[in-house]
Amino acid sequence: MRSYRLSPQAEQTLEEIIGWTIDQFGLDHAAKYKRQLRSRLSSLAVDDVPHGRSCNNLLSGNRNAVDLEYYREGRHYIIYRNNSDGIFVVDFVHGSRDLEAIIQDLSETD
Repeated sequence: MRSYRLSPQAEQTLEEIIGWTIDQFGLDHAAKYKRQLRSRLSSLAVDDVPHGRSCNNLLSGNRNAVDLEYYREGRHYIIYRNNSDGIFVVDFVHGSRDLEAIIQDLSETD
């Protein structure tokens, strides 16, 4: 069965997201958002509809995100690699950040 794994960076970012959400909206809202993100990760891993899209769609010019995909959940983009075992989450990126630069940096790391 396919599953998902988080990179160390994604684990750290998720904890930061939840910490910030607790500070801004409270524990109940943070727990709900974490469940929402984890549920989406599970559905992406087993290839349920809707599917993620190529990060190339978010880049301009001749830039290439190699094998990165994304799915927008809430205020965050889940950036991941899809493989035969499931998905490997590279990071979570808030929608207000410079997605092009971040995706380009992530695509250059293994």
